[in-house]
Amino acid sequence: MKTDNVIVTSLGEGISGAMNVTEKIGEQAGLTAKESLRLRLLAEELVGMMRGIVGGVEALFWVENDGKNFRLHLKSDVELSQEMRKELIAISSARENAAAKGFMGKIREMIAVLLLPKESGPSMASIGLMSFGSPNGFRAGSVSYAWSMKDYKSGVDGSRETDAEASNAWDDLEKSIVANIADEVTVSINGSDVETVIYKAF
Repeated sequence: MKTDNVIVTSLGEGISGAMNVTEKIGEQAGLTAKESLRLRLLAEELVGMMRGIVGGVEALFWVENDGKNFRLHLKSDVELSQEMRKELIAISSARENAAAKGFMGKIREMIAVLLLPKESGPSMASIGLMSFGSPNGFRAGSVSYAWSMKDYKSGVDGSRETDAEASNAWDDLEKSIVANIADEVTVSINGSDVETVIYKAF
């Protein structure tokens, strides 16, 4: 089953609609109250990634399920304006972006950095720990990228005893609603098309 697509924006529009379709598909699948709450929390975190993005960026949100196996999608065609490029470059160069605090904030920052054209933006190294788990956790082509939370977790876990930054990243994972509830999170970028999917089975 698949819900209708809901348009959500970085200005907060469409969030209530996204929550409504999430709750409805959860009810139709027979989720308990606790399970429905967890699914809603994941939807809130996913849609919340839109906050802090410069400009009026729009994305499509929808949920698919097979029984109690759910996939929450957020897909957008992000065309960066010059103003957006300048701000993202400044944020990535300073690496003191308050919006990038926490696990989901880091995913948003990673997406922003990857969307910057090479001649305008920071190098791939700016993604930092988000590339942990390479080559499986982070795969790059000429214009396409794929990232997996499972592989990222594995990479961070393997280095947290000897690397302070990895240790801090592990703390972020332990505090993250998504990292604790979701079975998997994937990010795929193809040109300017960005899709983030959260997987959860109850």
